[in-house]
Amino acid sequence: MSHSNTSVPGVDPNDGELVNADAALVLKHPFAMVLLLAMVAGAMDARDYQSFEVFTANQAGNMVLLWVKLLSEPGVALLSLASLIGAALGITFVVYLRSWRHWFSGAAGSRSLLYLAAFVLAITSILGNQLFASTDGKPVQDLVVWTNVWAGAVASVALSAFALGTLATVFVTVGTHKAGVIASTGPFVDGTRYLAASVVYKNPQFRSRSKYLLAFPAAWSLGAVIVGLSPLNRESITLLGVALVVAVAFFARRVPAPTPPAES
Repeated sequence: MSHSNTSVPGVDPNDGELVNADAALVLKHPFAMVLLLAMVAGAMDARDYQSFEVFTANQAGNMVLLWVKLLSEPGVALLSLASLIGAALGITFVVYLRSWRHWFSGAAGSRSLLYLAAFVLAITSILGNQLFASTDGKPVQDLVVWTNVWAGAVASVALSAFALGTLATVFVTVGTHKAGVIASTGPFVDGTRYLAASVVYKNPQFRSRSKYLLAFPAAWSLGAVIVGLSPLNRESITLLGVALVVAVAFFARRVPAPTPPAES
């Protein structure tokens, strides 16, 4: 496979920036904007679990659900597999695009990937009921493999997971910190670990680090809280998520540093 040599300002093709893209190089207020993406992921994860009894962001949970339900509820179990595959394809898609054109690692390219993720989410919301049979209001335990309803659920789950996998890969770091857009467990463990260490060792840097890490599961949980307390259906929640992702891509555009005046 040939790779493009198109250069991107601030991105060295020979280092990890093509894989570990930094939101701080692309967005204004990068930490807050990435937290908004984590909130969208948490909301979609909660709503998709309510609709399909599978996760579309928490893939560790799907690895458990797949085997727990495989014999008793094969239709639901295979939805977990569809989510795992969809997320893997979304992650792989971003990595491949950035290897093909380094432009996708820069500011404009990264924002275009956010718009793409929002577009895929919008498809699951706007066209879901028209193109795919919805399971809303129907017991997912009754899903029969290879029926139209099951195929529609597979398509909706896979597309949602693809979009969230894409979101998780557009920005992997924020400055020197790891960004946990679709995985709250890792930041929760690390954040709690640093918080405990700050108490034991009286180190203010550990406390600062813990606050940063714990912000991701907090944002994730906020998205889930909104879903849990809201009467909105999956389509409405998805469209709200689309609006947030588009807002991050559009309003958080990084302002270039002013060019110093030329010496006379």
